[in-house]
Amino acid sequence: MWIEVLLFFALLFLYVYRWVTGSWDEFKKRGIPYAEPSFPFGSKNAKQAMMGEVAFFEADKSLGRGDFKNTKIWGYYMMGQPTLVINDEDLAKHILIKDFDHFTDLRSFGYHSESKDGMLIKYMYTNMKGDEWKKVRSMMSGVFTSGKLKHMTPFIIQCADNMEPYLDNLAINDTEFEVRDLASRFTLDAFASAGFGLENDSFKNPDNIFRKMSLSLIGAPGFGSSWDMPRTIFIMIFPGFSKMLGIPNFPKVPLEFLCNIIEKTYHDRKNSGFKRNDIIDVCVEEMKKSVHYEEFKDDLEPILTANALMLFFAGFDTQAITITMMFHDMVHNEEVQNRLIEEVDEALDASGGKITYDLIEGLKYMDMVFKESFRHNMLFTSHERVCTKDYKIPNTDIVVPKGRIVHVFFEGIGTNKDTFIDPDNYNPENFNPDNFTNKFANMAFGQGPRACPGTRYAYLAVKIFLVKFFSKYRIKASEKTQRTMELDPLVGFGIKGGTWMKMEKRE
Repeated sequence: MWIEVLLFFALLFLYVYRWVTGSWDEFKKRGIPYAEPSFPFGSKNAKQAMMGEVAFFEADKSLGRGDFKNTKIWGYYMMGQPTLVINDEDLAKHILIKDFDHFTDLRSFGYHSESKDGMLIKYMYTNMKGDEWKKVRSMMSGVFTSGKLKHMTPFIIQCADNMEPYLDNLAINDTEFEVRDLASRFTLDAFASAGFGLENDSFKNPDNIFRKMSLSLIGAPGFGSSWDMPRTIFIMIFPGFSKMLGIPNFPKVPLEFLCNIIEKTYHDRKNSGFKRNDIIDVCVEEMKKSVHYEEFKDDLEPILTANALMLFFAGFDTQAITITMMFHDMVHNEEVQNRLIEEVDEALDASGGKITYDLIEGLKYMDMVFKESFRHNMLFTSHERVCTKDYKIPNTDIVVPKGRIVHVFFEGIGTNKDTFIDPDNYNPENFNPDNFTNKFANMAFGQGPRACPGTRYAYLAVKIFLVKFFSKYRIKASEKTQRTMELDPLVGFGIKGGTWMKMEKRE
């Protein structure tokens, strides 16, 4: 009996060892510099990420800043998976734009199945491949046009108005606050209203069920499980094994709660004919007038549910993190805060104190601050694509095989002295239109056809928050204010120690 058990585990070990190490000669054979792997994690940066020493989204950073800082093409191994890294602006343009037909796909963060979350993974256009992705993406292309965003603007402004009593209380009592918590209350309510027609006030009632379920779904600090990030990484590396074991793509309870809201809203609108011009209405409208409608009409509801949910959980937290970065930078750079306040005051004076879509569009300095905070903080440094057909890298003999994961490491692009006037420091003048002519170097939301589709909504929501806040308050450092921001490896985009500060009412 014991012999059979030992034999089984010996064979299992040999199988795993062969699976992990079987491709470890790829970069050597192709003449590509690479970080040496070791069993079982792969290269040293992969081990750091899997052991929780660095955030998974920062896995490229230590190598890109260290051994391969000046290397245009290099590789590393994430267990048995070779990852090719492009560290050159011209080659990055080829990968993301010029030769996009070879890199149309993203890695699927999950697996397809007949379960609720398996069907959502199937229909999210971030997970769709090739022609199917192109068709569904084209159906969604008109969701965030200027005209559509103008209709959503009043909903977002109302959510900004709701936070004023809460802000007054913080200022009057000189209370320390955590920026991401404050910002996420607004961005969550704004997307609930502009997206799903839900009137939610997380400032008055922070323990409402919608907020709890939403923050649990994304694994936000204080709401997610310590297993959320390890589960996500395991599914990403072993999708087939995860499916066999029945490991869910998403936390089950919050997923079903939010899906039910979207589905109920869709059916209520369909049966009543009521239109609110929010994201659900706009998505349905755009899908129905698409040339691909007939092909996908039987899947309209699951496509709508999957992509409305994807825009929601990928969007509201990203916006909260954006506000967090901007506050962090401005609390340490008072002159930037003063200039932004001056721009806000001038814009509101010209509009009679009313926040409008056109006012938001005219805030050019705020736009510079927005972009500079992303560039300066670099909380993540790579965009990922999947090679969909063999690709010869220009001016080299290197052929990227179909199926290979390719990362565009853009930290060098964001610190290029030929692009930015002050690349080593936080300086919004880096994005002054008179100084900034290389639009490709703005990597915050990606580049090319696979760039984030909700970018314009994110700019709108964040700017409305900032106008409302800085029209009456300013921020100042507190005892817990940190000089630097560092990602928490155990929490998805969580900041170690939080981002704390105080506010005061303006005179």
